[in-house]
Amino acid sequence: MSEYKQCPNGHYYQGDYCPHCGQRQSEKIVEGTVFNPISNQASDLNAQANVILRFDTAPDGLNRYIEIKRKREELDMQYKVSSVLGCDRGNIPLAISRKMSEIDSMVNQELLKKNIYRFNNIQNGLIGNYYLSDRTVSSIVPATLLTQILGERSKLDNLYAENGYRSASCEGKAMNTAACASYGEEYGSKEFQDARREVESKKYISISLHDSQVKVLCLPDRDNPTSVKSIESFQSEDISIFQPTVQIKKMGDTVCSTDIHADEYKKQMVQVANGNKLSVYYKVARQRLANALTTLFKDLSQLHKSGYVHCDLKPQNILCLHDGLHPFDPVCTKMGEVSAGMTTNFCAPEQILTQPVTPATDIYNLGLVILSIVDGIVYGKISDYIIPTGGIKTKNVKLLVEPMIYIDYSDSNIDNKEGIPYWKAFLEKCLAFDPTNRFRDMDSFAMEYHRLLVQYPLKNEIEFHPDFGQLSFIKWKNDGSLEPAWFIE
Repeated sequence: MSEYKQCPNGHYYQGDYCPHCGQRQSEKIVEGTVFNPISNQASDLNAQANVILRFDTAPDGLNRYIEIKRKREELDMQYKVSSVLGCDRGNIPLAISRKMSEIDSMVNQELLKKNIYRFNNIQNGLIGNYYLSDRTVSSIVPATLLTQILGERSKLDNLYAENGYRSASCEGKAMNTAACASYGEEYGSKEFQDARREVESKKYISISLHDSQVKVLCLPDRDNPTSVKSIESFQSEDISIFQPTVQIKKMGDTVCSTDIHADEYKKQMVQVANGNKLSVYYKVARQRLANALTTLFKDLSQLHKSGYVHCDLKPQNILCLHDGLHPFDPVCTKMGEVSAGMTTNFCAPEQILTQPVTPATDIYNLGLVILSIVDGIVYGKISDYIIPTGGIKTKNVKLLVEPMIYIDYSDSNIDNKEGIPYWKAFLEKCLAFDPTNRFRDMDSFAMEYHRLLVQYPLKNEIEFHPDFGQLSFIKWKNDGSLEPAWFIE
């Protein structure tokens, strides 16, 4: 994209003059659009105080970078020492300058070691020097694609508002209710605590200085990184599976439509990053989203056949990759046992009531996801339950015991109105209070779901504003070209 120039006001343009303000090219680059050094090698973390490191390919195909700040400028003692001595920086005595240089060198060496650890975990293949972020993955990487498309809220949120599950202190965490009490104060209490820590343990981004591979480390104790609970390869999501339409808007009006694979997309993203009051939105067809969800079923079926239940299926725990949707971050409870953790506004009733889990438990959660795609409303009879929460403590919660589904005939997302009763019956079966009244396994569930998608497909699109990081530029020094890119800090 070397054809782009920049005017003194910071706009990027093509041609002889800037169409935004009439100015011609300037040598000065707008603050914040040039990052130096920019590296594709993690090994440069050993040598540079501040590095913009290529992290992955963002869901739309643009490069994504991570900024690792170390603030070398704060280590410069010249100004402070000259102030104390009462002289200019250039007049500091030679002996003092030499000693400061020695100290600066030692301090810089220690600074550049910050967050770089040597691992020797042969069993899991974690060997050598790694940069280990001091922030969890969830605070670095934006929300999953499915969360961005469908939102973070559960269709049960309004019904369960009085349960007080969602608060500033607990939102987004896997919570336990009666599960703790079910394990008992003596027998099994350690088992429960271990299971709960597994659910709530923190995961951190690490980057190998040897081959730049990004790993996700699950560490019970961030201050003791040698105690690694689990190691996973970081997987970048890919929105192309949904074949979205890209809408570039200005003041709410669409000025351009394209797709993420067209050359026009990258050009338009330069304009969006340029601050021309432009914004980018994606539109995803509900039918395409519903079809993509079927790629999730194979993984779940295999998990169930191995004797385990995921127990925490929700948009935040589903990755959209180039080959389909995949579940991750499971509680992974054995069938017939009590789930040690859950997301209480996004789980089956038996998890809250400490009853044994089965494949029907995961099917309940899938029903909630599909309900969001269809954009129906769940309602019905709610009953009060008193549940134990450990020791002698109890809690009063309301649970939906007779779920019904409302789909507006005059404004539904189902193409053929004749299919509305069948979709309602399907969703009500998925969300039945008694797990024995739901689909018994993934095969029977998937068969009915496929039938509905073929005979009574969905219509309309879901529009959302993507969050893949902060959109900005990379300006390559070798040829002066500009590249739009996403940045995470």
